[in-house]
Amino acid sequence: MTPLQRAKLLLAPLGWRLLTTTVRVRPARPAAPPGPCIFACLHRDILPAILHVRDRRPVLMVSASPDGDILVRTLGERDYGFVRGSSEGGGGRALVTLCRLVESGRCAGLAVDGPKGPYGEIRDGVLRLARLSGAPIVPLRARARAAVVLGTWDRTVVPLPFGRVDLDSGTPLHLDRDAEPAAVAAARASLRRFFGVAGGEA
Repeated sequence: MTPLQRAKLLLAPLGWRLLTTTVRVRPARPAAPPGPCIFACLHRDILPAILHVRDRRPVLMVSASPDGDILVRTLGERDYGFVRGSSEGGGGRALVTLCRLVESGRCAGLAVDGPKGPYGEIRDGVLRLARLSGAPIVPLRARARAAVVLGTWDRTVVPLPFGRVDLDSGTPLHLDRDAEPAAVAAARASLRRFFGVAGGEA
């Protein structure tokens, strides 16, 4: 573990505790449907989105990387489940595991352009999971009243303590297991419109 990663591991739990106890998240409009669903956001909004869906106890797809380790240790297993893997490695196995958990009644959560971008590119994982599980995709978009935007590839939004975040929810997207390529393309286009990206860039 690098010195930077050690510093992250030390500071991340403190920062997360500060966020969970001081940041006010206004409920998504409209509310997510009952039952298992797939919460999807840009990597940019991952912190407020994870905070918002905590009461649904979702299973999150987290990369099998040192930064992924830090995220798992920071969030803990009381409010979240974790499946490790991404397009960078182990993504296929992770997707199968996540699908089984959704079919059993759990909600899932993943960043549509993670783990390394490019920013705003809707990767195949969220669409494949919707087709395999039959659960709707519920896209989430955060608008923080006061936040710091990091100079990272994903433009991570970090809400400031004692601030407020508004969550917007898109129309749930359903894909049949035998969905035609045109239907998958239409769902991808719908996600791009909701997130305000076009072909991978805002």
